[in-house]
Amino acid sequence: MMKLHRQSYSIPQATQHPTRGRTNQGEKRLAYWSAGDPQSDSVVVCVHGLLRHSRDFDEIAQALASSHYVVCPDLPGRGLSDPLDAASDYHPERYLQALAPLLAKFQQRSIHWVGTSLGGLLGMALAAQPKSVIRTLVLNDIGPELPQVALQRIADYIDAPQFDNLAQVEEFLRQTYLSYEGLTDQQWQRLARYGSKPSGEGGFVLHYDPLIADNTKASVAQTIELWDLWQAIEQPCLLVQGLASDLLTPDIVARMQQQRPDLKLLQREGIGHAPSLMLPQEVEVVVQFIREQS
Repeated sequence: MMKLHRQSYSIPQATQHPTRGRTNQGEKRLAYWSAGDPQSDSVVVCVHGLLRHSRDFDEIAQALASSHYVVCPDLPGRGLSDPLDAASDYHPERYLQALAPLLAKFQQRSIHWVGTSLGGLLGMALAAQPKSVIRTLVLNDIGPELPQVALQRIADYIDAPQFDNLAQVEEFLRQTYLSYEGLTDQQWQRLARYGSKPSGEGGFVLHYDPLIADNTKASVAQTIELWDLWQAIEQPCLLVQGLASDLLTPDIVARMQQQRPDLKLLQREGIGHAPSLMLPQEVEVVVQFIREQS
């Protein structure tokens, strides 16, 4: 069974810009779900995509709980984690700051990182660091290049409407996340319940801070290239690709393979951005890869 935790983290002093001093963020809380033995030597950290949440990884967590300690956080402003104060705060550096106290709990242990989209970018940033805490990297439909056309598509749908009931939330998710084809009704219901919250007006809204949309729309003017990160990563890596994805294109995958001939690849026919990692054929490959590296 997955257990819910809430921990506090402090936004640290802006050491690179000492004239700013301490930020006005104060104490924030990061929620995460866990499964398995907290004392396990092998820890799996699963981090979701831009508008998603921790419960996207229930199936992986349950599959690995007997052999690993699995931790699935809600990034700031999503799910049960506290929001940040300004739209400009929602960027990778701040997310890594928020995750640092959680990762510090696992010093001297093996950390296997499973990241979907944004979560994969954060994993690459950590894996590329000297003496990285990351031992194994699973990237779900994300690479070191983000095409502008895909970023614009995401920005175009990021404003979600309000809903009268959970049935409308579920229908919206089914129509929006077409790459989740094959999920059971029970899985969709779980995603709708955890992925929404009361609006205060008798209805529901999706469970993320609207300021995330503002920041995202301001960041889609051009293709983002992070190939220097990819070149610095030496850890074993499994790449999951939706073959219909506009974010992880065949050209990007080919370049990644050219630089890393040992890259393992799971391709999902007819699936766009991003595969759910909830279907048995996806979970099995991810779990087997992590166990092989443990």
